[in-house]
Amino acid sequence: MQNRKFIFISIGLIIILSFAIYSNSIDGGFIWDDKDLIKDNIYIKDWSYLPDIFTKHIGAGGDAKYFSYRPVQMITYMINYSLCGLDVRVYHFTNILLHVLATLAIYWLISVLYGDRLLSLFASILFVSHPVHVAAVTYMSGRADSLALMFMAVCFILYIKNLNTAKISTYALVLLTYMFALLSRENSLIFPALVLLYHYAFKKRISPRNFFPILGVAFIYIVMRLTFLKSLVPHIESPNTLFQRLPGFFVAITNYMKIIFFPVDLHMEYGPKLFNFQNPKAILGVFILLSLLTYAFRKRDRNRLVFFSVFWFFIALLPLSNLYPIPIAYMAEHWLYIPSIGFFLLLANVLTWLYRTKKIKILAIGLITFLLVFYSSLTIRYNEYWKKPIAFYERVLKYAPDATRTLNSLAFAYSDIGRKEEAIALFKKAIEIRPKYRATYNNLGVLYYNLSRYKEAIDLYNKAIETDPNNSRTYNNLGNSYSAIGQEERAIAAYKKAIEINPNSAAAYNNLGVTYYDLDRFKEAIAAHKKTIEINPRFANAHFNLSLCYFYEKQYDLAVRYCDLAIKHGYKADPRFLEELKPYRK
Repeated sequence: MQNRKFIFISIGLIIILSFAIYSNSIDGGFIWDDKDLIKDNIYIKDWSYLPDIFTKHIGAGGDAKYFSYRPVQMITYMINYSLCGLDVRVYHFTNILLHVLATLAIYWLISVLYGDRLLSLFASILFVSHPVHVAAVTYMSGRADSLALMFMAVCFILYIKNLNTAKISTYALVLLTYMFALLSRENSLIFPALVLLYHYAFKKRISPRNFFPILGVAFIYIVMRLTFLKSLVPHIESPNTLFQRLPGFFVAITNYMKIIFFPVDLHMEYGPKLFNFQNPKAILGVFILLSLLTYAFRKRDRNRLVFFSVFWFFIALLPLSNLYPIPIAYMAEHWLYIPSIGFFLLLANVLTWLYRTKKIKILAIGLITFLLVFYSSLTIRYNEYWKKPIAFYERVLKYAPDATRTLNSLAFAYSDIGRKEEAIALFKKAIEIRPKYRATYNNLGVLYYNLSRYKEAIDLYNKAIETDPNNSRTYNNLGNSYSAIGQEERAIAAYKKAIEINPNSAAAYNNLGVTYYDLDRFKEAIAAHKKTIEINPRFANAHFNLSLCYFYEKQYDLAVRYCDLAIKHGYKADPRFLEELKPYRK
């Protein structure tokens, strides 16, 4: 009874602490990838796109290129959108809830491994409050980390429990939860290595019947990604060799140790930097790695917790070590979400020992209280930066002034509030830093288009196409600029090229239809708008454009029908056109 009461108190504390710490993130806006993955992603806005979720990368519905295939993550966005549309509070609430569930799964896993509820509690509350996880929890697009950890931890628990019972139902759940983990985040592939670590650390005999099916799931996933799913994810080409990237791994280790022990000056942009082995942080990283692994290996018999925790940290970090090229950065704070469990387990072990030593129990209580207050206050503070896009981007640039993606994002944010000249200056700075970055040319082109500087926009779009000739968005934007200066045939060619690259580009089909309409080619316009609606049934603009086409084709019933659908989906129709339709309403 006492044990059960402690469990309920622990669960309640984890839940209350999580929501208390992250409550100030609940109304934060869309930042960075949130636009492509949520706000502008048509695939999450209708359940008819579920097959596309499972057959395309995460950015496909937003007409953007991404390197990740994570259908489970995208399904959670579909559920959120079904419940609340684009109300950010529900997305943030879901992220906090997933963080809670992942933490509870860790609490359960540590209890299963060591049978120590106090150790589990200390490790869990440290994990749930540490500010290094802000990027995984406060960032709406960061929930893949929580999903992957939750499924991996539950899978681990079921696997351990099934070693003795060998129940078919548990066995099936092991494979199912591992499959969900893989479909949540790619680094879940490391799970079999963590299972082997468990067998070695705890001296448990490997049962082929239990372990090989897990390897089989991983193997099937790899085969799928290398065969018929290969074309769905952009090919990663790294201009750098493994030897060139390796020092960056050791620099990252040094930085990770620093932000785990002293989590200040956290930010999101570390970039794809290269280092050499003479770098002091690389040298220190090598020393840290070898020292910890050596110490843990020597402790493998006398203190299996130390051995398991240290090796967990480095094994879980391997998929994100840039040994296999990751083009966006050499390190990232949210990449510590799963590895950091090893650190918190070690720290919790020390705190548990202090707490159970009667003479210094008060010291343990004081220390755990200090850490919780310290971590929680920093987390709450960092949440505030994520709520305001301009403050967020400006903070990132303080630590990474040459981050082109952040310069682009801040420029857009400035443009949205009317600071156009500052936005232009930032885009130009980004081009100076990285002349071959397509997005900057495209984004500055969009700004010039909005300022009616169409010829300058066209020049920039063409430069963007030179750096990346296979981007649908750029061709769509190029078409808009050609249309604005009356070069409709060139606009049509650009839209068709955008559609050739991305057959699911609703925006390109809609713009193509508008251009046909301007040329009085109503039948072609109708076909284009119908295709737009087929791709995105909630595209209000396309419904209204189709209504106009039918009206001028004198198909008044259809004009009325599509006008009503446009209004239903949020379009504010011209009152004069509504008056013209009145005589044709039945």
